Amino acid sequence: MELPSFYRSFYRTLLRSVSRQTHGTIAAWVILSFYSINLAAAPVYPLHQLKQDVAQFLAKTYSTTPHERIDINVSNLDNRLRLARCESTPAFTLQDSTGNGGNISVKAECESGKKWSVHIPAQVSIYREIPVAQGSIARGELINQSHVATHLVNISSIRQAFLVTTDDIIGKQAKRNISQGEPFKTALLDAPTVVKRGELVSLESLAGSIKVSSAGTAMADGRVGQKIRVRNNSSERIISGIVVSQGTVRTF
Repeated sequence: MELPSFYRSFYRTLLRSVSRQTHGTIAAWVILSFYSINLAAAPVYPLHQLKQDVAQFLAKTYSTTPHERIDINVSNLDNRLRLARCESTPAFTLQDSTGNGGNISVKAECESGKKWSVHIPAQVSIYREIPVAQGSIARGELINQSHVATHLVNISSIRQAFLVTTDDIIGKQAKRNISQGEPFKTALLDAPTVVKRGELVSLESLAGSIKVSSAGTAMADGRVGQKIRVRNNSSERIISGIVVSQGTVRTF
């Protein structure tokens, strides 16, 4: 904290005076004590107030995130920290890469008067009702309604994208084993295999508004939306197409 000019002049004059005396140590102590008293008397931003302001900022920011409950814990600040009282409300900037809380940081910045900025760590836990596995699900198993339950989950602890509606889960296939109570992460699920290699399939092609169908044979397994090769059984030509449903491939 910078002292007013008349204080600085006083200190210089006093220091020159006592430097010619034999009790320089005592005089220096007096000067330092006086300097400390004036620093302590200078207006400061109370740390408990800053912590409370950060908590209120986080509560308002995350209120727009779908949730059933939000727990906010702002870390304690170093008691040695001295921040000048801000002439206007400090600006707060959230640093959260996922938008779902967890271990985050808030930058508090005073942009008026004696300017300062400080980064304040916090822990935000967002609880939400989402679908989870009712029981253990084996790799390759097709998900149905009996596999899905809804629980209150701390989504801030989930580090991958996850699904929040049963419609996006039912009918999918597990890419690996899923544990009981585990959220349905998108990386765990895949569209089901609806076409098997060597299986007879219906080939569809569009010519304007006209749809032409023919019989074919799948040359590989295929999931909905996946591109595979098929053989037209009439012409024996090998062509490519997109799997659109069980036993149906739309050719290019």
